[in-house]
Amino acid sequence: MNQKVTVLYFSPTGTSRTIALKIGSVLSSRWKCDWKEVDLTRPEARVKPYVFPPEELVVFAFPVYAGRVPELLLPMLSKMKGEGGMALPVCVYGNRAYEDALLEAKTLLTAGGFQVIAAGAFIGEHSLSVKLAAGRPDESDLRIAGAFAEQVAKKIESGDRSEPVVKGNLPFRERMPAGEPFRPVTTEACTGCGLCAKVCPMGIIDPEHPSRVGEGCLCCCACVKRCPVHAKRFEDPRILTLRQRLETSFMDRKEPELFV
Repeated sequence: MNQKVTVLYFSPTGTSRTIALKIGSVLSSRWKCDWKEVDLTRPEARVKPYVFPPEELVVFAFPVYAGRVPELLLPMLSKMKGEGGMALPVCVYGNRAYEDALLEAKTLLTAGGFQVIAAGAFIGEHSLSVKLAAGRPDESDLRIAGAFAEQVAKKIESGDRSEPVVKGNLPFRERMPAGEPFRPVTTEACTGCGLCAKVCPMGIIDPEHPSRVGEGCLCCCACVKRCPVHAKRFEDPRILTLRQRLETSFMDRKEPELFV
């Protein structure tokens, strides 16, 4: 097949990236084609417009934020053009629910000129917890992602371009209202390595003084989970209460949902 594959992802803690790369690698291996990886996690990657030719299949993976596509991706998605090419949206959520996020992604991609060929909802370790969906995506998730990619490839090879019916509601659920800004605190364990500044998707951590965190935190916990000395954490009682509720109510293992 004269098919090209691009794997596009926003993935502060790496879970969406893991699923996206698995799907992309299986597709490219089956079709014996080159594929490219586009990381949208850092602010500078979300500024330029992206235009994909008709022969491109775009795998778009993202984490679910309160049942929706992350709001910071909307300006970039509004400028992204598919020119009739195919898209495969994949959301990753922390074992609670993905609600309208996948349908919203499908709607946005269709508006940008893509043919949405399939969609999937996968589970990743919750950003606020190390217990909720701990270690996921795991080997089982990756096997399912690989089989999903094979199923999508067969559909495309058969000439079937039908759109999948994806779970979600219209109108989409209301976004969480903006409240007082949350910020992680930095403990004395910090070595000043600056890794937290490099992985922050908002670019609000001072690389020279990592304890200085500006406004606009997503609570994605990239800085918390990727700090090599565990020097970042959230201490706000509202975050701690939410984490406790999640770890009390949503520990039963959920499985990926696929739409082809």
